[in-house]
Amino acid sequence: MGRVEMVEDNATENTETGSSAYVPSLQLTKGQPSPFAANGGLSYMSFDHNGDAGTAAAMKAALTQISSGEGQAVLDMLDRAPVGPIETKWGTGFRTYEECLEYIKANDIKAPEGGLALPLHYTINEQPSYSIVTSNALWRDPSREAEAQVLRKDEEDNMRRCLYFPQVMRDARRIEEYYPGLSPNSPECMDRLGV
Repeated sequence: MGRVEMVEDNATENTETGSSAYVPSLQLTKGQPSPFAANGGLSYMSFDHNGDAGTAAAMKAALTQISSGEGQAVLDMLDRAPVGPIETKWGTGFRTYEECLEYIKANDIKAPEGGLALPLHYTINEQPSYSIVTSNALWRDPSREAEAQVLRKDEEDNMRRCLYFPQVMRDARRIEEYYPGLSPNSPECMDRLGV
């Protein structure tokens, strides 16, 4: 089932169940890759059941993903990597901000006028991440303690699945210098560049 079909099917389902959850339509930016998100970017609100805003579906997806072991495989890879830079498909990553900053200085990475060269923290796990709000009944339900522990550990592990990467940020106010005629305040800028 495609994403558009899924949206239409869920809209019908919500009408039939009497759900009052507002589900924004899925909108994609022309020319940009598909979202790096669960359900192809479709809101979990689309899976609302009895007013839970899709929380049950999100928890089920989170537990299924955790049990697949992919997140743990990323942690194992990082734990086995030698001290120092870690080569990834996105470039050279570092465990700490300081290591990455030293790399930027040692390699004389410069930013254009108005820009910055700095370490930025990114996940290297190509799976969605989940976070259960502290007000959720799960955390107070003794019969779900095992689920709570698994979800809590995975949320903590999400930070361990991140590395710092050297990035050069340009001043968006100068975007017309790089793309003549393109204003950072225009919808065309979002359509063309995603910013």
